[in-house]
Amino acid sequence: MDNTFHSLNMRIYLYTYIIVFMVFFMPIKIYSQHYIGISDSWKISGFIGTSNFHGDITDNTNSFINNTPFSKYFYQDRKMGGGIYVDKMFGNVMGVRGVLMFSDMKSSKESDKIYFTGNTFEYSIAAYSNLSNLFFGYSRRRNWDVYVFLGIGYSETRSTAYSMTTGAVVGSTGYKKSNDGNRFLRMTEVVVPVGLGASYKFSKIAYVFVEVTRHFVNTNKLDAYPVEGTAIESLGLLNIGLSYNFALPSHWQIYRTPRYNGKSPDPAIRAFNKRKHVVMKTKANKKALKRRKRYGRKRFKRHRW
Repeated sequence: MDNTFHSLNMRIYLYTYIIVFMVFFMPIKIYSQHYIGISDSWKISGFIGTSNFHGDITDNTNSFINNTPFSKYFYQDRKMGGGIYVDKMFGNVMGVRGVLMFSDMKSSKESDKIYFTGNTFEYSIAAYSNLSNLFFGYSRRRNWDVYVFLGIGYSETRSTAYSMTTGAVVGSTGYKKSNDGNRFLRMTEVVVPVGLGASYKFSKIAYVFVEVTRHFVNTNKLDAYPVEGTAIESLGLLNIGLSYNFALPSHWQIYRTPRYNGKSPDPAIRAFNKRKHVVMKTKANKKALKRRKRYGRKRFKRHRW
């Protein structure tokens, strides 16, 4: 069983390195990206999902590698999780994602007659990459997008391990007493979240998405049952969620381009345009034209606003 677990870890590391390579080291044509200002292309998302644990206390029966969602074993030892994403895109390809996540955990190991329960809270920041725009170019008509993200942050965990035969507690983590002795402190460790997802835009500002994520925690005490030779344990999530795309108020923009009013800064060109009655088709011009048609040129002067 240990060989199976280490083989699983090797495959997980391989997938992680592939995603890291795709996000950071592929020759992305940054110069071809459309620059997006600081106030535009914000997105807030909420998601829920089911969790599965990868570590010392597990039989790995609920993973995609060993079983499919059509197998009854796939749904064993799964708990609910959820969270919030806040995304900011700086171009068509790259962006930043803030992650807040909470999930319950449960897993068992029949060979050792042991199981554990717990929960974890995570706050992290990640680099976000839109693979659809990266490989196929940006298109406003495309409704489907595939993306990846990779980040770093902290997780706060509390868990307890039990014996299947007697029900006795055989280990716990996240119950360290504070200095004043009035509360228990959670175990805080570095976490590296990795995710692959697909989103569908069903309106101009709303998306639905599904994704698979893995949260690697730099400890072997996530299941309250440390085994020598294990350095990293992880929690996987299969999520579904909704996203809302929005923009910040325009006066929050750091670098703002003044709105073009259709008038040239060159006095000679302005005089020529006035003499030849050249009018640029701006929004202000269209509004003025509508008022002239409604009130007439002479009455229009009394209805300016």
